[in-house]
Amino acid sequence: MAFTLGYSTYALKMVDPFEAVKLIKDVGYEALEICAANGWPSNPAFFNTSRQNDLGKLAQDLGFGSPILFALIDVCAPQDDRMAMLEDAKRKFEMVHRLHFDDSPILITTTPGHSAPPWSSGKEQIRDAFLSLADFAAESDVIVSIEAHAGTDFETPEKAVWMMDQTQHSNLKLDLDISHFVVEGSEMVHSVNLCAPHSSMVHIKDGEKIDGQVQFCLPGDGGIDIPGFLTALRANGLEDLPVFAEVSVMQSGQAEYNPRGAAEFCYNALDGARKAIS
Repeated sequence: MAFTLGYSTYALKMVDPFEAVKLIKDVGYEALEICAANGWPSNPAFFNTSRQNDLGKLAQDLGFGSPILFALIDVCAPQDDRMAMLEDAKRKFEMVHRLHFDDSPILITTTPGHSAPPWSSGKEQIRDAFLSLADFAAESDVIVSIEAHAGTDFETPEKAVWMMDQTQHSNLKLDLDISHFVVEGSEMVHSVNLCAPHSSMVHIKDGEKIDGQVQFCLPGDGGIDIPGFLTALRANGLEDLPVFAEVSVMQSGQAEYNPRGAAEFCYNALDGARKAIS
């Protein structure tokens, strides 16, 4: 089975969502992720239900499978903000359903959010917050895929797997974004081997830490061995999951950023890697 490649409208904040989906298809990607984060034009607080339905129809007409949703929910919101967080989650669960039109799992991805406590003193609190969100997601038949993140203290494959072992909830999985682990110094194949049994989606960008600061770059523009990454995914039985190129706001927020050029660069890097191991 050959890998399929995906791209996210997270990289296309400055592009109309409908034009963004057409651009992603035109570049050659086979899978689609829609960004519903605050500040993006497809955030469901502002992107109404009619437009959500139309976007799902466009994705289907272009030959994509059902999109996944880049949700970015503040899972660990404090009690005073919890109702707002749950309302945000509800809107995003409803949106991903409107985008869904096949029999694939209904997937969203999120980090623990900016309200997450320090890992050393608050990992049980993070666990409980994810369990609560997973129970809420189960009511909507949605799977929440947790993304660990470099530059935070939820940044290693061991911590991600601890979260899976502690929760063991059928609506809670991992987003295997290899860049966050590699940037923080974890070995690539080790990270894949640990996280693969719990993973429901796959992301890749690249980067490094310079003077203690995370500096992301496009996949193919850094040190990650992309053919080796795909080989590790294959060895762990994850070849059926699309591999989504992700563009950090460190790139997309620059004045000289070229949305189509970035999408093409990522596609060529990933397509070259999958051809190299075919």
